[in-house]
Amino acid sequence: MSALRPVGRDAVRAMLDDMLWLLPVPVLLGLAAVFGTALADALVLACGLGLALLMLPGLWLRAVVRRRIFLRGAIRDASYWHRWLRGGAGVAVLKLLLAVPLAALLLVAAVRPTGWHLPAAWVLNLPVFVGLWHLASRRLLPHAVPRFRPVLALRLAMALNFGLLFLVLAIAAVFQSYPDLGALTLSEAMLWEIGRQQARSEGLLILLQAAAAKDALVWWLGQQLLPGVMAPVLQFIGWAVWLAADAVMLWAYLVICASVLSLVHWREWHPGVDPHDDESP
Repeated sequence: MSALRPVGRDAVRAMLDDMLWLLPVPVLLGLAAVFGTALADALVLACGLGLALLMLPGLWLRAVVRRRIFLRGAIRDASYWHRWLRGGAGVAVLKLLLAVPLAALLLVAAVRPTGWHLPAAWVLNLPVFVGLWHLASRRLLPHAVPRFRPVLALRLAMALNFGLLFLVLAIAAVFQSYPDLGALTLSEAMLWEIGRQQARSEGLLILLQAAAAKDALVWWLGQQLLPGVMAPVLQFIGWAVWLAADAVMLWAYLVICASVLSLVHWREWHPGVDPHDDESP
């Protein structure tokens, strides 16, 4: 399958294929929501590492493309820096270190959903993400170098999708119902929410309690500083600021979706060897 899809029936079929490849992502997160709290430490660790390893190909591929673009414009081909900076095992290790906390945040968000809107967004966002990538691929056709176009389109689609997804979830959060913490102090509210968390795994329990403390802080501030009589616009701005703590989780979800597409289209998306790499200056 080509990274640039033809317009028409073939384009629709290609988009459906990509959405089917992505469908297991929300399904796996849904299974984590159902069974996560019953898993032992070893299984939780395996799930977290599995998510991190699934994120790794996409993170590594985008890093390699970014480095190749820099090298083609800034470093002479014969320089030893050209060989050292092309991207290899060292970059993969660095990206794995980044993938581990992203996977942990995503796992906690799946095990401890704070409302129906987040799991629904994971499923409904799949056609949006695929559509944005296909659209970006076509728009970049007259502008981007062919060997870099697929990953550049993916980065553009991720950025646009992140903005849309964050906006939708921020609006949903404004109208969602929350526990009434108005009569409690901040410490009482945080301790109350922390005490409600349960998990068989001690490590997962600690992460759930940290997430619960953050949510209690957000809810308490919203009820104390943004009473219902305040203008809806100010309420929305306040909730959007506090929801910034969840932005990393949203990005982690898009990273894992992008990584799945990277694995599916690996041969087409990898920039390969530049024919100019072995030329003398």
